[in-house]
Amino acid sequence: MKANGLSSDSLSARVAVKLGLDAARLFGVALGCAAIAWGAYTCSNFWRHTPIERIAGHVIAGDPFKTRQLTDLSPTLDMVEHEPLCSPDTLHSVAVLRLRLLEIAMDEGEGSIDAQMQTVRDSVRRSLACSPADPFLWTVLYWVETAQNGFRPDYLAYLRLSYLLGPNEGWVALKRNPLTLAVFSRLPPDLAEMTVAEFASLLNSGFDSETAEILEGPGWKVRDRLLSGLKDVRESHRQIFAKILYRNGYNVSVPGVKLSDPRPWD
Repeated sequence: MKANGLSSDSLSARVAVKLGLDAARLFGVALGCAAIAWGAYTCSNFWRHTPIERIAGHVIAGDPFKTRQLTDLSPTLDMVEHEPLCSPDTLHSVAVLRLRLLEIAMDEGEGSIDAQMQTVRDSVRRSLACSPADPFLWTVLYWVETAQNGFRPDYLAYLRLSYLLGPNEGWVALKRNPLTLAVFSRLPPDLAEMTVAEFASLLNSGFDSETAEILEGPGWKVRDRLLSGLKDVRESHRQIFAKILYRNGYNVSVPGVKLSDPRPWD
């Protein structure tokens, strides 16, 4: 059968081609719209995420911030944490900022500490679910769980993960070493060895006053074991370490160090 000189098969083929072209055009339009929407979403996220990550970097570096500068970020932190896509760097930064806000609240004796601690716990768990290879946040999770619920041997798994994932990160070790030394008698042998080795590594990396403070505090009960682990630390750091301790009134024996005046405060 023919219509206007065209067979029905030919007409059907032309209709099919036209429909195919229309569908391709619609798909292209839809893809373009999706790309625009994605670009707008990504751009919006960029402007929200950038200041959070920048400020968190300053907090980690120890730079001072007014409390108001951090509390004003709270609505943005809430918004970022409830975004549908996982952004490891940003969620890590949010957890760092929430931890700093908690530290400020504890220093100032605010009454909302329990609520803020729960907020930090949730934030840390959310970040670890997005990026589990974060040694700092495993340490924070150990601390917050212990602070909320008391010590439990199961929580040591968080410290072990922190050591395995970040054995040589100084700023993490400065937070982690005092925590592990505080429960040294409860540590299994592998964690105890990691803790002693980390203390020596901190001193060998130049954290002279920090290691002295750790020894004088949570490390004092196991000082003999910590001090004996310093024999391979560079002599210059052992000398400085010993002088700091003597100056602070602690007359201890640091391997390979003999001070001409063992009591310089006199």
